[in-house]
Amino acid sequence: MSTPLSSTSTSTSTFTSTPTTTSTTITTTQQSRWSNTGSMNNARHEHTASLLTNGKVLVAGGNNGHVLNSAELYDTSTGTWTITGSLNTTRYGHTASLLTNGKVLVTGGYSGSIFLNSTELYDPSTGTWTTTGNMNSARNFHTASILTNGKVLVSGGYSGISIVNSTELYDPSTGIWTTTGNMHNARDGHTASLLANEKVLVAGGFGDHTFLNTAELYDPSTETWRTTYNMHNAREYLTASVLTNGKVLVTGGSAGSTTIDTVELYDPSRGSWTITGKMNNARHNHQASLLPNGKVLVTGGSSGSTILNTAELYDPSTESWTIDDSMNNARDYHTATILTDGKVLIAGGTVGNTTLDTAELYDPSIGTLTIINKMNNAQNN
Repeated sequence: MSTPLSSTSTSTSTFTSTPTTTSTTITTTQQSRWSNTGSMNNARHEHTASLLTNGKVLVAGGNNGHVLNSAELYDTSTGTWTITGSLNTTRYGHTASLLTNGKVLVTGGYSGSIFLNSTELYDPSTGTWTTTGNMNSARNFHTASILTNGKVLVSGGYSGISIVNSTELYDPSTGIWTTTGNMHNARDGHTASLLANEKVLVAGGFGDHTFLNTAELYDPSTETWRTTYNMHNAREYLTASVLTNGKVLVTGGSAGSTTIDTVELYDPSRGSWTITGKMNNARHNHQASLLPNGKVLVTGGSSGSTILNTAELYDPSTESWTIDDSMNNARDYHTATILTDGKVLIAGGTVGNTTLDTAELYDPSIGTLTIINKMNNAQNN
């Protein structure tokens, strides 16, 4: 709050009036970058969303009070959703990976009664799902990474008995899973990022009865893991984005009852983490999307007490955050998908006890308008 300054003069000197200009700059968007688009046929959270090679978005599974096996397609040209073939097994907390052959591999999750080791493939040309090889371990809240050789690395997760440190590889050419090296820490609720050097960085999560700040690297050439430097903050349900400069941006997360606003950068060339400012809102169960302009859009999530509709942008060139337009709906446990035109599709999630079927689009091309109000004042000399 600014306090007006005042002065009193008893001088008998001559007063002259010199015009000066005081400017107030208000920056606002010409229109919101967010717009509603068609609603899904099923409300869902903890589902997956995958951008297909034909430009459509496949949403699969999730939970809305009932665990779902339904799947649907978003058509960017019409802004509408259509039902496609159903999964063979109901599941949420699973992963979905777009393979080099254009099919989508779904792994694990929870069916509502058992933790799953089953996996299945979606074929966009037929709109159907087929089962493929089972993983060696059931997993929920694990990660899946497409390697440069086309194989899929699955790591960690909860097996239904314990949080696991095991990892395995899926070979699309055979449909078979093989175990690979174990991580140093069992973990779930972590992130996995494919680096430019073809290694996979795993960070954070929960394991061994504690929230983790540990990070480790998987080397596909040796199929082994090695530890790297720890993050400054332990966190689960964080996000990780590989920036255009090759660094990895980690945002938010939670550690017990504490929701985190700090942000860290991992530099693969040094193997070290640095703090890079704070978000305007602490949040977990949010999403982070790397935009075509190199900035990172963070959306929604929970602050611990409130489900958020806020969004903010990270600029790697300045290592700073700016508040962006808010979404039309507060939501966590949603998905965020970068479309071929650079827009971001947000779908589903929860707010309070309500599961959402709504979807909205973020358009980064909508600019800002700067309005300058000038006011002439007289200054006494």
